[in-house]
Amino acid sequence: MLESFRKASQSWYIKILFAMLILSFGVWGIGDVVSERAESQPAITVGKQSIPATEVADEFHRDTERLSAMFGGKLTTEQARQFGLLQRTIEQIVNRALLDQAASGLGLGVDENTLRRIIAGTPAFQNELHVFDKNVYQRVLIRAGLTERQFIAMEKSDIAREQVSQLVAGGLKAPDVMADPLYRYRQESRVAETVTFPADRMPAPAKPDDAVLTQYHQGHAALFMSSELRGITALVVRTADVAGDIKFTDSDLEKSYQVRQAEFQTPETRNIQQVLFDDAAKAKAFAEAAGQNNDFAGAAKAAGAEVSDLGWVDRKGVPLPALADAAFGSSGPGVVGPVETPLGWHVLRISQVVPGKSRPLSDVKSQILQDLVKDEATNRLYALSTKIEDAIGSGAGIEETANTLGLKPLKAPAIDEHGNGPDGTPAPDVPLSPGFLAKAFQTSQGTTTEVAPLDDNGGYFVLRVDSIAPPALKPFDQVKGQVLAAWTQEQREQAARHQAEAAAERLKKGESLAAVAGPFKVETTKPFFRANDEKSSVPPLLVAEMFKQPQTGGIAVVAAQNGTVVARLTAIVAADPKAQADRYNQAREQLSQALTNDMMQQFVAALRKDYSVSVNNAAIDAQFQK
Repeated sequence: MLESFRKASQSWYIKILFAMLILSFGVWGIGDVVSERAESQPAITVGKQSIPATEVADEFHRDTERLSAMFGGKLTTEQARQFGLLQRTIEQIVNRALLDQAASGLGLGVDENTLRRIIAGTPAFQNELHVFDKNVYQRVLIRAGLTERQFIAMEKSDIAREQVSQLVAGGLKAPDVMADPLYRYRQESRVAETVTFPADRMPAPAKPDDAVLTQYHQGHAALFMSSELRGITALVVRTADVAGDIKFTDSDLEKSYQVRQAEFQTPETRNIQQVLFDDAAKAKAFAEAAGQNNDFAGAAKAAGAEVSDLGWVDRKGVPLPALADAAFGSSGPGVVGPVETPLGWHVLRISQVVPGKSRPLSDVKSQILQDLVKDEATNRLYALSTKIEDAIGSGAGIEETANTLGLKPLKAPAIDEHGNGPDGTPAPDVPLSPGFLAKAFQTSQGTTTEVAPLDDNGGYFVLRVDSIAPPALKPFDQVKGQVLAAWTQEQREQAARHQAEAAAERLKKGESLAAVAGPFKVETTKPFFRANDEKSSVPPLLVAEMFKQPQTGGIAVVAAQNGTVVARLTAIVAADPKAQADRYNQAREQLSQALTNDMMQQFVAALRKDYSVSVNNAAIDAQFQK
């Protein structure tokens, strides 16, 4: 049968039939069929474990949100993928799955009671009384974007993986024969004498002719390039553009005040102490004693109990409802209780009460008006942005859209990536928000962007790139002054280098650093290490050169920020693990952790040979094409 199909496929008739079938698949949407098939398959398969594409996408989005905080909340999904975050997420999932397979094969895991105790003992899930609180637990999971089932599954897997880690590399400790020489190498410090020959203290060179400057201009073109300039047409709408005619009556303000009255109330607060008992009779006896002698702390001591200070709290600040009702249900200061809760029997002492206050409408009228105007303007602005989006989406140009909606388009013939014009000053009316400018320089010529919000959420914009002028060497006549300044600075830096090298030669012949320094100051560095602290005043180049010297007296010449430094090594301070036991043990612990990580990486690499790993990139990519 297969052979018959092969022979038939060689005829021109069958070839035409196949071509028609291919065209029909294109008409009816073979892309959708392939996409649906890709999505229905597991995204990652590790041994017997399958991970769906939605789970990969969810974890990637959580990773992106965490990383986005480092970028000021401006990291997009596409940018995260470009940075390789999706691939890292996939690798993390694969590695976890491999360890899960290993744990399962070894029969490792955790029972329900142990898991329950671990979760209850997690500080993040406890209230102010350091007791597990289910409401706190649920809020934390919601903020983390996890359901309880997801969290418990993750926790079980984490515990099992930790057990595998302990079996593979638990207790691994770097031996002294490895830690000792490494510590001595890293903790050796050195001291040097230095003198800096500053470029700005060198005599100014004779003024060159234009031929010299022209040659310098051509040879250092990168210093004198213009920025890329782009011409754009944009439509920008802000809150102020729609808020001018917004008015509210006193009646409107009164209604809003009534709705928001809770915002303008300062709740009553009370200073509260408590003693907790596990027996109702003991609690009752203590409450009577404390109330009679008016000595709460003394009565607690006599009862062998401990006073816990809740401090100044409002009703919401008391985590247990029954306790809050009792604490704030009393008429004033005094002893309250006993009060029964799941934790036991509480006796409270209300020492002070600060009544709540309510701010009148007259005090908050301007704030309410401002908020109402802002809300209405935001609604109008969103409605306007939708009209702009609809118009642009239907094929209308920016100018046509602006004319239809009674708006004024913005035209900037030439701006750089900072929003400045060719003269280096900010271009009129161009938003200087990073998002707007980034969009202007990421969009190809002739393309109109989608409607997008401004960075401060105070408006919307859509833009079209009309022209692109690439960076170019500025004409010599335009930058002659800059060329002269750069050439002069270079000549001074060369003069400083020559003086420093001459001083170094004199040092090698036995002269003192003070003698060769001339008018410049001789300084002695503080002890520095190979891996020097960023806050150190010793330049990295100098550190590297000084550690190349085999013994004291070694001399080096290195470039500095504004000149050249001559240095002579004056001291080598060897590290002593025995005298520096705490630091040595800390370094040894860090090395042990590094060895543990290496061991686990090798173990995971070995697991890849034992369990098949496959990644369905098509299924994963489909999650980002919806």
